[in-house]
Order: sequence, then structure tokens, then C-alpha cells
Amino acid sequence: MRLMRLIAAAFVLLNAAPGFAQEWIEYENRDDRFAVNFPGQPTIRETTYQPQRGKPLPARVHTVQDGPRRYSVTVVNYAGGYRDVSDVLGSIAWEAWNFRKRGGEVTYDAYAQVDRIQGHQLNITNPDKSLTVAAIHLNANRLYILEATVPPQTPGAVHFQQSLSILDEQGNRIRYELDTDGNRLKRVR
Repeated sequence: MRLMRLIAAAFVLLNAAPGFAQEWIEYENRDDRFAVNFPGQPTIRETTYQPQRGKPLPARVHTVQDGPRRYSVTVVNYAGGYRDVSDVLGSIAWEAWNFRKRGGEVTYDAYAQVDRIQGHQLNITNPDKSLTVAAIHLNANRLYILEATVPPQTPGAVHFQQSLSILDEQGNRIRYELDTDGNRLKRVR
């Protein structure tokens, strides 16, 4: 009887997986220098971002709203004359603090990296029991803020967060290697 239940569960999962996989697209935006998997074509909105200190900065938000599931990538451009280097370097910590102060139970809060580009990841269970998975990365004076908020037991949030690639000015994926002293060396794929 137990074997039959396992076979039935596997059958349901295998049949559900193609529908889940077919929804997702690989989205690339060369202006904001990133690629990510989204469950559909995102809308793009111009906005401003308030750094820890100083005047608001230009930013773009790429969003897919799919029923109760919401996925977004916000790209903040610190380039173009922003003079407070400590704010740029501290922007990951600042944004992580902004996520924490929203409330909810933080279930994961740690350093993260994508292709050796430094960042931070947070998983937060919100008061309504939805899950927010956030990843924050900084490269070439651009702050990348990924946020997925989904109902409980919904696949996709981690898939979205882990699919980020950061691109160079020609649209090539950046991957850093480390030398023997731990210094980053740029390698383009």
C-alpha cells in the first residue's frame, strides 16, 4: 500500500512539473545588465530608490504578478556621480535591513553570492503565511534586489532567486574567479 502511494505521488509530481516549467521564461535586460527566470514577461516601471543617505536614485522595477505570486527585480543605478562610496558599499546591508523591518519571521538571513558577486539572502515568513525570498547583490555600481512573495507551499521563489545572472556592457554573463589570495578576477562567459 505504501509503495502505491509513493507511485501515485510521483505520478502527480511528474505530470505537474511540465506545466510549471512551461510557464517560466529566461528574461534578459541588457540596459539593466541582468538575466533571470520569470513566470512570464515582466512589466517595467521607472522609479526612484532612497539610499541610506542622500538624494533618491534612479531605479527600474521588473515585475511579474501571477495571481498571488509576485516576482520582481529592482535595479538601482548608483553610477553617474553618486559620491558617497560608503553608501554604495553598504547598500546590501541597508536593503537587507529594509526587508527585516517589514516584519514577519526571518527564517534565513545570510551572505550569498551569484557567480562570486557578493550579496545577501533573506527568507521571511510573512504574517499572512506567505513566503518572501529576497536576494540583494551589488556589481559595477548597480544594486540588484530580487524579491519573490508567494503563498505557502508554492514552488518557484527559490528557482527565481537562484536564476540571476549579472551581465557586462556587451550582454555577456559575468563570472568571477578567485586567485590564490581570494581576489576576484573577471571571467566573461
